[in-house]
Amino acid sequence: MSKIVNNQPNTPSKASWKNSKLSKPEAVVRIGTLFSGIGAAEYALKRLKVKSQIVFAGDIDPHVKASYFANYAITEDRWHDDVHRFDASPFKGKVDIVVGGAPCQAFSMVGKRGGLADTRGTLFHEFARVIRQCEPKIFIFEKVRGLLSHDEGNTWKVIQNKFEKLGYAIQHEVLNSRDFGIPQNRQRLFVV
Repeated sequence: MSKIVNNQPNTPSKASWKNSKLSKPEAVVRIGTLFSGIGAAEYALKRLKVKSQIVFAGDIDPHVKASYFANYAITEDRWHDDVHRFDASPFKGKVDIVVGGAPCQAFSMVGKRGGLADTRGTLFHEFARVIRQCEPKIFIFEKVRGLLSHDEGNTWKVIQNKFEKLGYAIQHEVLNSRDFGIPQNRQRLFVV
């Protein structure tokens, strides 16, 4: 399934998603993140008042790590500096959701669009490996919209096939942050 969402989702009552109530407010979501950056997914859960526990996180930038550790409860044994060397198998069955968005320069319309010939463009393989190792209940992979059109859609087919081989039912949509209360016109592909 693929579609581009241009407006904030409407419920039958036309209520905003911001006013939605949690069906299980006491539940704790166990989250793992790759290419964690400033912890956007972790912060989103906090803003939505979803109780969460960070199982693992990581990023290659040491400045990002310092910021992450200052903002989130995590220990060194749950942090990885390089996704290539990260073994997620000890976390098998201990993660509800894995979220990550590898660097997008290889597919961005403003970049050289090196795609799979650019090392950054192949990091989805590492994402898929981590999913295979820890088997979360769900994963979210985020990329620039340009991934869908790169190499006439062939690159997306390769990535989609890789994710489907993991045994998950895959859906993807292009969402614009402006439709969700963010003061920025930023379209991104989300694979769930």
